[in-house]
Amino acid sequence: MVDEFAGGSDEALSGWQPPAFKLPRPAAVDNLATALAARGLSEATAWTLARSAVRPDDMRRKLAEATELRVQGGTLSIVETRLWSAAVIPHPANPREYGHRRYPLGGSGGAVTTSPEPGSSAGLTAELELRCPTADLLAQRLEETKDRLLRENPLAYDIAAEGVLQPLTVVALTVVHADRHPSASLLVAADGSSRVCAVHSILDYSPCRVAYEWGRDDRKYRKEINRWIRHAQRQGWDGLREDERQRLRALTVPARVVVGFDPHPHTGQRFHTAVRNFIGLTHIRPPRPYGPAVENEAKADAVLDSLAEPTRTGAVHLTDAEKAWFAATVTTEEARARGLSPHADVRTENIVRSLLGGGVSTSRRVNEGIRSLTAKMRPKREERVDIAVELILRPLRAAEEGDPGVVRSRRAALQRAYRLPEIERLPAGRPIESDGGEGPGLRRLRDQALEEVERGSGNDGRLGTAQTELAVKAVYYMVAAEPMALQREVFGGSGGEDDRSPASVLRAMLSCRRGVLQAYEIVRSGRRGDRLYEVTESGHRAVAATGGHRELTDGLVRHIYTGEPLAVAAVGYSAAAHCWATVRNSVDSLQKNVKAMAAVPQQVGGRSQVEEEGWEPAEVTALRGDLDLIDRRIARWSDRHRELQSLREAEQDPAGAIE
Repeated sequence: MVDEFAGGSDEALSGWQPPAFKLPRPAAVDNLATALAARGLSEATAWTLARSAVRPDDMRRKLAEATELRVQGGTLSIVETRLWSAAVIPHPANPREYGHRRYPLGGSGGAVTTSPEPGSSAGLTAELELRCPTADLLAQRLEETKDRLLRENPLAYDIAAEGVLQPLTVVALTVVHADRHPSASLLVAADGSSRVCAVHSILDYSPCRVAYEWGRDDRKYRKEINRWIRHAQRQGWDGLREDERQRLRALTVPARVVVGFDPHPHTGQRFHTAVRNFIGLTHIRPPRPYGPAVENEAKADAVLDSLAEPTRTGAVHLTDAEKAWFAATVTTEEARARGLSPHADVRTENIVRSLLGGGVSTSRRVNEGIRSLTAKMRPKREERVDIAVELILRPLRAAEEGDPGVVRSRRAALQRAYRLPEIERLPAGRPIESDGGEGPGLRRLRDQALEEVERGSGNDGRLGTAQTELAVKAVYYMVAAEPMALQREVFGGSGGEDDRSPASVLRAMLSCRRGVLQAYEIVRSGRRGDRLYEVTESGHRAVAATGGHRELTDGLVRHIYTGEPLAVAAVGYSAAAHCWATVRNSVDSLQKNVKAMAAVPQQVGGRSQVEEEGWEPAEVTALRGDLDLIDRRIARWSDRHRELQSLREAEQDPAGAIE
């Protein structure tokens, strides 16, 4: 693997940079409105659609060859284009809310949270009409819709990074108010209300403002759009804050705009029914999902593509040969010919290090690959683990000829084992064992792991680098073996059953000398294709009462490596090292807690509470004082260590000291 630049933040070096937008000329808007009216749309709808287009001239050209989209009962004519987000609102009668609506017939006497369903406009084939008692009622419904969708289907975080990727299906809606309030011509997302609400959240738009203020006042509407266009022109992309970049990504949305409807003659179906049928096919009866395993396979290939591409700040993370090795698209002989190890555990360790370890730069590259398929701004670590495991399983699936039971149990165990937190701290670059054979590399890895055991690593709650690398290699053979020497934890069992996760069992095993020797023997046996056997404290195979060797099983591993802490020394280096590990863990915990506090938004999908509002100065000052005392105290320890080290070096080399 190729080392790459490890600096920078995930947000600063990733995310979509939209093109430089321009506010359309009024003449272009008028020309598009005329063309839309010629297709049979009302003048109000034609003007609303025309002013919403980012490029009216381009949309007008596409009208001549509108795409036909067949739905049950007819055919929709659509034009794909980009719309200003300030012109689109969520569907006021969003079907996603059906399960939460309260209906008048219930007789509760409380506020009714339903609104009438839109119907088809009389005499107009591709427009909806909604009759509403008052404008206030619709404004309330739009706000309730936004709040519920942001809560139940939060997409703002992901859209902030990549914008809206899949087009919304946008239809025209005329709202007629019973209280003689002027009618409103609106554009609603028949499919995509959650995305619209997320965009409005990023831009801090109110849907009722979009509908009733900007919808009627073209000057205010254009002023709102133009202020962001001008700001981007003044600052340049590199000069914008990240929250400003997020707003520019959300300033426009891709859309399939419905500009016509041709009902089938034998059905006579109306437009609003065709729109409802389209929504039903999309959400109520969508295509059958691929399933997690298939989805993770697809994400894995996307991640490998990301790792094999150079970035602005560094070279590729994987060579073409390594990419094919990770993807399991080469034979063992071909891998060996390319200088790659034929051993499954070495490939596994490289995959795990590349997708789960290596620090910020690696996780950013992996997340970019996942984002290319899912648009998630910050995929969770568990998702990266599942993708890594799916790559690891590819050769095993072929060997087992797709036996679903075997593959399923191995997948579950590997996913839980590789959630070991220490894996994240594996450094980028070459592993400790770099030769991938049974020679000095593996022995060096074993010896360094034993040294870490002597220093108390593992018993203090964290494995060392060598212990972690050896665990990653050994766990592959422990899970792939038959019988499995490491399985998933037991849920809901009796009180006497060991319910520790595989990651916890691994830590307990690699925290003692015998466990390190056991892991070393597992790797050696696995590479030879031998069965796995228990070893003694000396590292030799244990002999059972029957005279034979005892085969390693999950139950035996859990019985030997209970995870009970060893007696902790009260004085000397060992005792101090144990305390230092606790201090280090406390600092890690503090960093995570500070990061978690900074991530608390002011509202769903909003900006950071503390970054925007700050925190009580007296509390911050007191905390900084405590941290300063700790900093100065441990700095003295470092100075003392350097002083003693210099004295020792001078004693060993008096001549050098005189010079």
